[in-house]
Amino acid sequence: MLIVMCGVALPLQAKTLRVAVGSSIPPYVIESENRGIEFDILKEALASQGYHMYPVYVPLSRTLHLLEYAQVDGIMSTGRPDLAGCYTDSHITYWNVAITLKKRNLDVKDISDLAGRRLVSFQNAKDYLGAEFRELADQNPKYHEMADQRAQLKQLFTGRADVVVADRYIFEWYRKDPSVALQVNVEQEVTYHKIFSPGNFKAVFRDDVVCEAFNHGLKLLKEKGRYDEIIQSYGVNNPAF
Repeated sequence: MLIVMCGVALPLQAKTLRVAVGSSIPPYVIESENRGIEFDILKEALASQGYHMYPVYVPLSRTLHLLEYAQVDGIMSTGRPDLAGCYTDSHITYWNVAITLKKRNLDVKDISDLAGRRLVSFQNAKDYLGAEFRELADQNPKYHEMADQRAQLKQLFTGRADVVVADRYIFEWYRKDPSVALQVNVEQEVTYHKIFSPGNFKAVFRDDVVCEAFNHGLKLLKEKGRYDEIIQSYGVNNPAF
């Protein structure tokens, strides 16, 4: 007797993609644990389309070099519009805000209100936050950039800084860091001043087919609610207020 098996799908081996990932920026990327908000979104969107993401961790500037010389199949994230390759739909938004202690009741409605303040921001912020911010920072002797963003929180919560400029997710992540809580009172209320435009970032792949597949996977993540679940799983709040 001839038995015809219909509708049986054999499992396909996922194709591995080497993706350049900037060194750890929690909660977006936590290198030591191979996870993070952005990391999980990229990995799961690709996995839903039959791709396995193999992360290649390098300093952020190095990711562009690896893509240019075809040493990886793509890069996780960029805000630059001029790279060779296929840009995906935006998969992650960075929410840079000005942060003050609520009890100080500081009036910060736009970038110009930061003038003369004791202002602390992340490393190379002047290269990311536009010409107006760069000019203000260059003219402010009280402006400082800090590579260790835990130090930013300590400056704010001890009153040594009037304003911290940081990504909201990153600020909230480090606010829960036990090493910070041991040194300063992180329970103090803060005000988030939305004076910078959201930064919408995209992945770049060398293959258009991968781009198309990723965009489809990303759409599915959002439709099923998984996209928001990933963000919420890291204990941060939606900044789209």
